[in-house]
Amino acid sequence: MTSPTSPSSPRPAAAHNGRGTATIPSQPPVGSSRAGGAGLLGTALQTRERHNGRIALALFLIVGLAGGGAYLYSSAGSKTPVVEVVRQVQVGQALQRADLTTIDVSGPVTAFGGARLEELVGQRAAVTLVPHTLLQKAMIAQGQTLQTGQAQVGVAVTSGQIPADGLEPGDVVRVLRLPDKNAAGASVPAVLAAGATVFSSVPDPTTNGSTLLTLVVPDANSNQIAAASGAGLVALVKVPGSGS
Repeated sequence: MTSPTSPSSPRPAAAHNGRGTATIPSQPPVGSSRAGGAGLLGTALQTRERHNGRIALALFLIVGLAGGGAYLYSSAGSKTPVVEVVRQVQVGQALQRADLTTIDVSGPVTAFGGARLEELVGQRAAVTLVPHTLLQKAMIAQGQTLQTGQAQVGVAVTSGQIPADGLEPGDVVRVLRLPDKNAAGASVPAVLAAGATVFSSVPDPTTNGSTLLTLVVPDANSNQIAAASGAGLVALVKVPGSGS
């Protein structure tokens, strides 16, 4: 009697080799290339290579950017103490301690450093100082204070009555009285002061191209210089001995 075969496990058909003998084809081993497998049984599958170089570069960039950001933040927060004016000081007046304070500012500035506050006390203003102004060198009169026999006189000049590059505190000038165009007589300028010192120099806010100066002059000549300035007939010549 023939044993029935399981329908779920069909046996491969026998192949005749022509001699009346049936042969059963051998099954290829599991995992072989003939069976369509990925490789021989037990052969490790290839894995994707890790890009260690890229990972290291990414970490380097993260650390570098973090460090750069921290530096910029700390630089932005870095401040320097400088001298600030807190009370109005008129031109020619001496600075008092109560006129000044220090304030911390960031970025490059040209104001006096806070450590110099005390040495600025007693120096005179070359221009009118207003509150909340950072005190700078050009705002302080360069030179000595008034001595016996000296006087300060205000002079208003237009272009052509002073050097084209202007005048600064500390400059030494010769003060001339120009001839009156409507008067007859000599047309040679008269010397009112041979060596006056510029105490302050600021643009005239009321007249374009005009300059307001304060001069330290011999007291004996101060009235004549003031009169010549009032008539618009004063001129200043820069002479050797200037501070700039």
